Parts: sequence; structure tokens; C-alpha cells
Amino acid sequence: MLFFSVLKRKSTLDLIIVFHVLVFMSCSNVQGKCRRGCDLALASYYVSENDTLTYISTLFNLANYTEILDYNIIKNPDIIHPGDKIRVPIFSCHDCVNGDVLGHSFSYTIKDGDTYDKVAHTDYANLTTGAWLQKVNGYEPSKLQPSMEIKVTVNCSCGDEGVSKNYGLFMTYPLRPGDTLSSVAEEAGVKAEILQDYNPEVDFSAGSGLVFVPVKG
Repeated sequence: MLFFSVLKRKSTLDLIIVFHVLVFMSCSNVQGKCRRGCDLALASYYVSENDTLTYISTLFNLANYTEILDYNIIKNPDIIHPGDKIRVPIFSCHDCVNGDVLGHSFSYTIKDGDTYDKVAHTDYANLTTGAWLQKVNGYEPSKLQPSMEIKVTVNCSCGDEGVSKNYGLFMTYPLRPGDTLSSVAEEAGVKAEILQDYNPEVDFSAGSGLVFVPVKG
């Protein structure tokens, strides 16, 4: 009986060890998918009618619009035009979203007439999607009410040293109709091959979707 009791305890211990190993492997895989985080990333914001730097800074939970000026050449902060592309700082890119991608969540207060799609496409200039916002927040679209606070999660990147060690700052860029691999690469001042390597299997001519662009060596 003593032998079987010892054997039973050993079997239980082995199962516990195997369980913890599997948990560790699972966590390692999650970290591997998200890679490492970083303290700074950028988002490319496409200016719409009536946008101001003050409003944009509010969307991204910045203290004031002067934090945007450090990453852009803007002669007059009071004048921006529809179609301008503004680089907005994301001062933390550490959250592992869904165990798959890095991201940062911003607080947004619902206004009258807002929907997930409107917030994603109009207010946040396609830096996220309505479906993604609903998944992150969990509320049914019909439950959105004015003054309700939701999370707006924007994916970000800190690079991949397996592609290159020459870049330290990356920008989340929403593709638009007319964009191509060569046009985005030229605007960013990087080689098209490098840009594609950072975004494998992405069709830059798709007219929608997010890519990550190295903007600083």
C-alpha cells in the first residue's frame, strides 16, 4: 500500500510539473508574438474637416498639442488642412493585445451620434476599426450612450531586430486608396524592400489596413 501511495503522489507531482511547463510555454509564446515593447511609437493621423491640433491631442490623451509639434514641421499650429498627415506620439507601446500584437489604449468619451465605426473611421482616422473597438470594449453597439467612456486601442510596433537593427522608431500607418509600397516607402524615406520586410505579406495597394513604417534610424 505504501508503494502505491508513493507512486500516486509521484504521478500527481509529475502532472503538476507538466502543467506548469505548459503554462510557461504558453506565456513564452505570447511574449514571442508581441516581441518587446517600447516607450515611444507614432501614429499617422489623416486630418479631416474641422480638425485642430487641440482636438487631435485630446483624442490621443496628450497634455496639449505642443507634444505633437516635436514630431512634425508645422509653421502655424492654428492652421492644419484636410488631407494633412500628422505624426502623433504614442507614449507607450507595451500592451500585448489579444496575446498577439502590441497596442496602446486611449480613453474616448462617446458623443451623441457616435458609433464604433464612426469613432474608428472618422475620429481616429482609420487607425483602428469598429469591429476591433467592439471586441476590446465588449458593449453591443446599441449600448453606446453619450458620456460613456470607451477604450480605443491602436496597434503599434517597436520593430523587429530580425529585419534590421537600424531603426528605433515606428509609425502605425493606415493605408488609403492610392497608396503603394513605393509611395509609402518614398514618403517615409526608407527602402521599399525594408518596408515590405517589416510588413510581410501585406498588399500596400489594398487601400485599407495598417502597416508599420520605420521613421527614424
